[in-house]
Amino acid sequence: MHGQHPAPEAVIVHLSDTHLLAGGAPLAGLVDTEGHLRDVAARLGVAARDADVIVVSGDVADRGEPEAYALAREILEPVAAALGVPIAWAAGNHDERAPMRAALGLPGEGAAPIDHVLDLGRLRIVVLDSSLPGWHHGGFDPGQDAWLDAALADPPELGTLLVVHHPPLPYRSRLMRLLEFRDEARLAELVRDRGVRAILSGHLHIDGSGTLAGVPVVLAGATSYADDLGGPPPAMHGIDAAQTFTLLEVYADRVAHSVVPALPHPSRESIPAELAERLAAMDPAERAERFSRKPD
Repeated sequence: MHGQHPAPEAVIVHLSDTHLLAGGAPLAGLVDTEGHLRDVAARLGVAARDADVIVVSGDVADRGEPEAYALAREILEPVAAALGVPIAWAAGNHDERAPMRAALGLPGEGAAPIDHVLDLGRLRIVVLDSSLPGWHHGGFDPGQDAWLDAALADPPELGTLLVVHHPPLPYRSRLMRLLEFRDEARLAELVRDRGVRAILSGHLHIDGSGTLAGVPVVLAGATSYADDLGGPPPAMHGIDAAQTFTLLEVYADRVAHSVVPALPHPSRESIPAELAERLAAMDPAERAERFSRKPD
């Protein structure tokens, strides 16, 4: 039931900042991050039935505990299997490389950066580990820029999506600017005119977007808690509300992203199911007449 646009060439589920703790303990004693991620997993079965991959852009665990990564697998792998898609895991500033690598079965050894490539055929997912051991700001470890340069070579037909936890953008929160990606200029050199369709990030616990070297940068809001930019400065205000995830649609000539509420909530059928089914059975002209024309 399409208008002028065909179906997307690829659909990407983009989650971020799950901040799980061992045993499903509440974050800061308050936020049920395990329960929130289980709600997200249930909603993915409806919102993302046409997905090609699930991307988790960092801060999977809040303290880097092996049990927290095992919990992430327990929750997300069944929904990925039901959808028939892989999961691309990225490391964030709250993650610890060695336990994350071991628990999630990621490539490489020990405390080396968790950089890897997922080939989806016509689309490539490049995951860059922007975490820096011992720090909350991000950047390149020695040699990572050369690895990324090679990973971006010869892009496939639909190009590349780059996943990096720290978004290469100016941050609205002045305090969070202390925790930026510090090698942004070098990253811009590497992605410019290289077939990178979008950069997927998290870190800030807000939905947002921007550009780097002409490449769209898309921030997925956290599934754990949201940062309230309307709270009085200079404090930061985390709220156990407004959690979201993102669906990114890749077309031959553009990308589009939609923000989806992460948690169950009261709602009403603004378009009843019965009407949607009748519209789907109509030919295009009849459908336009019934659904698009305004009454006299």
